[in-house]
Amino acid sequence: RMDVPTILAVNTILLELFTLFSYMNDGFAYAAEALTGRFIGARDGRSLRECVKKCMVWCMVVGVAYVGVYVGWWRELLGLFVEDGADAMQIIDYAGQYIGWIIIIPLAASLPFMMDGIMVGATQSRIMRNSMIWSALTYFVLLYGTSWLIGNNAIWLAFTSFMFVRGVLQYYMSDKLQDIYKEAETK
Repeated sequence: RMDVPTILAVNTILLELFTLFSYMNDGFAYAAEALTGRFIGARDGRSLRECVKKCMVWCMVVGVAYVGVYVGWWRELLGLFVEDGADAMQIIDYAGQYIGWIIIIPLAASLPFMMDGIMVGATQSRIMRNSMIWSALTYFVLLYGTSWLIGNNAIWLAFTSFMFVRGVLQYYMSDKLQDIYKEAETK
């Protein structure tokens, strides 16, 4: 059984791997944000649809690439974030109990990153707000509903679900992006 400082150390270094992924996907989200705004402003629905499709493909490619890197080299990557010492290998070994969450998070979080960029570019703050409320509710229900049963895995289940639900909700709240596309064709 892990003590609290070890769990905190493990979760911190695992979040570093999530951060590496998020920086890459945020780049595509920023591009989608700028281009969505540009194409809506120019009333260029065709270019908007093409842009959104390409950005989503690239986000998924990046997500799959990160899954491959994490599957193949997670120990080496974690080693970059852990100082050498008596506890270093123990922390990396404990992290192995939760590495599955970091391996699947790029797939679960690619859509939400992209949807955030599209929603910001289309100035759909209502959709973003509402999706965040429901996603946060999902997070807390899962965290507090499962932590007694699955321990530290509950925080990773809740976090992964939060990310995934946010993207799915934004997609459906925008009528599968049709409301966004209409913005580029009206006014």
